[in-house]
Amino acid sequence: MDEKAERGREPDPGGRIPPGFAASLLPRVPEIAAATVSRLTTEIPAYRLLPDSILGGDLIANTEAVLRLFLTTAAEGRPPAEHELAAPIAWGAERARDGVPLEAVLRVYPLGARQAWELAAAGPEPAADPYALVTGLLAFLGEVMPKVAEAYLREQADLDWEQREHGRNLAGVLLAGRPARRAAERYGRTLAERYEVVVLRLPEAPGSATTRILRAVRSELDLNPEVLATFKGDGGVLLVPLGQDGATRRLLARLDAAAALRCTAAAAIAEDHEAIPGAQAEASEVLTLAEDLGRPPGLYRLADLAVEYQLVRPGPARDALAGTLDALAGQPHLIDTLRVFIAAGYRRTEAADALTVHRNTLTYRLGRIRLLTGRDATDPTDARHLAAALTARDASHRTPPPGRR
Repeated sequence: MDEKAERGREPDPGGRIPPGFAASLLPRVPEIAAATVSRLTTEIPAYRLLPDSILGGDLIANTEAVLRLFLTTAAEGRPPAEHELAAPIAWGAERARDGVPLEAVLRVYPLGARQAWELAAAGPEPAADPYALVTGLLAFLGEVMPKVAEAYLREQADLDWEQREHGRNLAGVLLAGRPARRAAERYGRTLAERYEVVVLRLPEAPGSATTRILRAVRSELDLNPEVLATFKGDGGVLLVPLGQDGATRRLLARLDAAAALRCTAAAAIAEDHEAIPGAQAEASEVLTLAEDLGRPPGLYRLADLAVEYQLVRPGPARDALAGTLDALAGQPHLIDTLRVFIAAGYRRTEAADALTVHRNTLTYRLGRIRLLTGRDATDPTDARHLAAALTARDASHRTPPPGRR
């Protein structure tokens, strides 16, 4: 082979594909596109879930258009223009609405490039400069794939926002006691017949950590579109469809993991949509009661706090119980001592440590409580009475919930 011919086979330092070779592949675009889509359904499970109308229509047409764009710009020796990339980028975003994962969307491009290379290499007239073909493919992929990914993520964010807003709107309608089925149909959502209404309090966190926690919780809820949610401030209300035992507890465990802190929540069952506002009111009262009692973070239902719940109902019995502690008025340190002693399970050492006082100081304070109230916090019977009195006192000092004034 002479020197001139040999130089003709040297790689183009710019990675430019010989125009004639690129043009020669253009008639084979339908063949390459069909082989690529066939390979997609074989190698990427997400594509097997798409309807035939997309696989045999849009997907093949889009693949053909991208291949034709690559070969045309290669034949003309130029990069693709911004307006020429608009359609491929839009098609990538459409896959977000089809539910195809981003990883599967992006794999289309190297798979199509590989298919084009294999068919070209196996042809009767292989590429005069394979190095240029490969580098040209890589340059094109480097131009297209990041923009497709950006458009996909933007579309996905919009979809997440739409779904979140739909869920928030439906939750608001149901919590207000209004019919929601027509709105659900408009959003393409299916409502459950029965819900567990969960009133959630996010854990306290310093500074911007609260925002991080809320984002983490919302991201987790985005993975559970059947759960309707609305948030305000440091709390929210979730409508969890009933059907699987322990679904609410499992969901809250995942929210705790996402927040990296434990949330406090209360739940009540609504047997139908009309019962949802009442279930929310019950769950809200149980949550407030659990917090007033100093219970640890976790999920509470009415049955967990039934005795305490009954104690805080307005009436003469609650007033009489609360009156047990009237003698301690003006001495908040004694109220605090009683509260901590009860929370410590009536164990002196733990209570003294929690109060950061000596055991003798604790003993003295308990003696003062006995002297003033006539009840001994170390006696089992009197201890139960004092605990009930403290619950009744807290309830009587708390502003009643709306509708119960």
